[in-house]
Amino acid sequence: MDWVVPPGVAPVPVVACLPHDGTEFPAELCAGLAVDPSLLWSDWLTRDLYDFLPELGITTVTTRFSRFVADVNRDPAGQRFGPLRTSVVAERLSDGRPVYHTPPGTAELQRRIDLVHRPYHHALDAVIAAHLRTAPRVLVLDLHSFGAPVDADVVLGDRRGATAAPEITGALRQAFTGNGFAVRVNERYAGGWTVRRFAGHPRVDAVQIELNKRCYLDYPARLTRDLPPPPRNNFYEVKARLRAAVAAMCAGEQDIAV
Repeated sequence: MDWVVPPGVAPVPVVACLPHDGTEFPAELCAGLAVDPSLLWSDWLTRDLYDFLPELGITTVTTRFSRFVADVNRDPAGQRFGPLRTSVVAERLSDGRPVYHTPPGTAELQRRIDLVHRPYHHALDAVIAAHLRTAPRVLVLDLHSFGAPVDADVVLGDRRGATAAPEITGALRQAFTGNGFAVRVNERYAGGWTVRRFAGHPRVDAVQIELNKRCYLDYPARLTRDLPPPPRNNFYEVKARLRAAVAAMCAGEQDIAV
């Protein structure tokens, strides 16, 4: 599969990741599932929300595979099968339902890492390396959406200053607040394994951006099943504000020195 969506105009030294939009679950991996693959939730419609990225010169790394095949935002050297928030392959959904009748064995877990996790991060590293050959710094934006009841439209996560310079995170906050989003920093979502990989990197700033699903989906207070909610009537208005915020960052209007 194509892991990289190239920019449609002259590239800027900004790389976007879309790790959790995918829904594909290979048929050969479905035998032990306890739920229908169509019920496995995702960061719904984030690819549609951010499909303007190539127009801004941003290179995007993405995957069509469900996060329940292998979560690319988890550490493959850590727990491979277990809790949703920490494991490469989740044992249960967020409401406690088991994902599997028969848990995947060691060989299958490795197969999933080789199928999804490894090529995704290989593509990300290759794109960053290509930018660093011509640019002094690169900004990585790890794009997600959340459904937890957090009093914010956007949560920025830089591992409490470990993965991005303060002026970078501050400028990102200004870019979003300037386009009507209520923003919090490092509250509940401080950044997952992807941004953590770049902690201390001398030439890469990495920030996780979590968008509240309630901004663009008819998202109930509590989902009883994991079916995708429909988009809200303001979907395209929210998309336009996201584009304006990201464009401001790329144009340097918020003094982001990449």
